[in-house]
Amino acid sequence: MAWPLVGAFLCGHLLGFVCLSGLAVEVTVPTEPLSVPKGKTAELSCSYKTSVGDNFALEWSFVQPGKPISASVPVLYFTNGHLYPTGSKADRAILLHDPPTGGLATLKLTDLRPSDTGTYLCNVNNPPDFYTNGLGLINLTVLDSSEGRVAGTLIGVLLGVLLLSVAAFCLIRFQKERKKEPKETYGGSDLREDATAPGVFEQASMRADHSKELLEKSPCASTMTTTKSKLSMVV
Repeated sequence: MAWPLVGAFLCGHLLGFVCLSGLAVEVTVPTEPLSVPKGKTAELSCSYKTSVGDNFALEWSFVQPGKPISASVPVLYFTNGHLYPTGSKADRAILLHDPPTGGLATLKLTDLRPSDTGTYLCNVNNPPDFYTNGLGLINLTVLDSSEGRVAGTLIGVLLGVLLLSVAAFCLIRFQKERKKEPKETYGGSDLREDATAPGVFEQASMRADHSKELLEKSPCASTMTTTKSKLSMVV
């Protein structure tokens, strides 16, 4: 039995899989998510290791947030020495290195839009290198832009200043109007320090009248009246 066949036999029965000739496809992508402002350009880095041959193929695809990888749609693909952009991003998607046969397959996406947020798949296929899946995933988030945030902050500050100015104007005007109002005068129910309390004057007057009436009716009063009359006659 030839040595390659012996090696394949041993791998298959001792390790549980079949060892095939060729190199494994190794795809490397950033592990951290990528965040880029709206309207800017994003570079989705992707590198690979394989023996590039006639069967080499590269595909970039896109998956919307919340959907499985099986629902991915092509962005562009390279095969047979030609690059084929496709889909709704075809006019904004290019490869940083064209052709991508030197181990670099970075995707450049221009004029970013909120709809570009999602997962991008870098898939390298190079038969007979089948030891790995040759797939790398990159999460991209397009930020709603920095210019828009600055403009929103500026508008908020201006509105705050305007509200404060209106409040200050109203307060100053209220104080001026209050100063122009006439001073209050004492009403009928107001009391002064030298004024008699309500009802006291009437009671004192009634007591004086009553005392006068008693004096007129008393004997002393009549005697005094008679005496005054006699004195007047004598005089």
